Amino acid sequence: MRIYFDKVFQLQELMQYAAPSVIQIGNNLQIDLHSTNVLDFMMLEPVGESVEELMGIELNCIEYDPTASVELLEFGDLIELDEKNFEKFKVANVIARYVKNQKSSNEPRFLKVENSLYGVEVVLSVEQKFLLSHSEFFAHKGFTFLLDCMIASMLGQLMKNEPVKILSSEPLMYRLDLENITGEKAEELGQRFSEVNTKMVDIIDGMFILLKGIAEKFKDSVLEKYRESIIPILTESVDLDKYISELQMLEGVLKSLKI
Repeated sequence: MRIYFDKVFQLQELMQYAAPSVIQIGNNLQIDLHSTNVLDFMMLEPVGESVEELMGIELNCIEYDPTASVELLEFGDLIELDEKNFEKFKVANVIARYVKNQKSSNEPRFLKVENSLYGVEVVLSVEQKFLLSHSEFFAHKGFTFLLDCMIASMLGQLMKNEPVKILSSEPLMYRLDLENITGEKAEELGQRFSEVNTKMVDIIDGMFILLKGIAEKFKDSVLEKYRESIIPILTESVDLDKYISELQMLEGVLKSLKI
């Protein structure tokens, strides 16, 4: 019985960062996308550790006594190891590595990346340190709405033409479904996101000074009230000029009906 995982992690870190692993029992290999079964392995005594190549990638490999009471272990949430699912493994691994690097970095951030235990998904929210150090910004309802729209627009531009679904059920929190991209693409998007995230830290102070007046007009505005309608338009990079034009056209039609 073996467990395979990225060389940057220790076994006990897999669950901490929701990193993926591959579990081998006999000749059967399956993927645990978030290593939810790692506690079972931590109860066993390893008989060997090595670095092995699996589907073209070098991974840590910990081997356990094949005569151990495997029947007492309850493995769940496993998926078959094939090329398609191994790509999910690679994407989940990119996310876990990003979260680990984020934790060890002192670089200021506007948005924090968290791994989700649901599929191949990341959760973005405002970094707690940034939130506390800029409490005046987030106490301003209109400016908070503008920030929310800015995040939605930024993500929409970043993920444009990519098969990534962006969802947001509450302000300043976004979920990105990365199930349909490759590990290589996840690396690329992660790098681009880091660059944009750093720039946002640099410009938000100036934005507050510049936009504080107009932000007041968005407080309790129609757009703010119907956030669930405007945010998807921004995350999907819809042409706003076209959207406004069609709304005006619809308004004209409704007025002409005079019902």
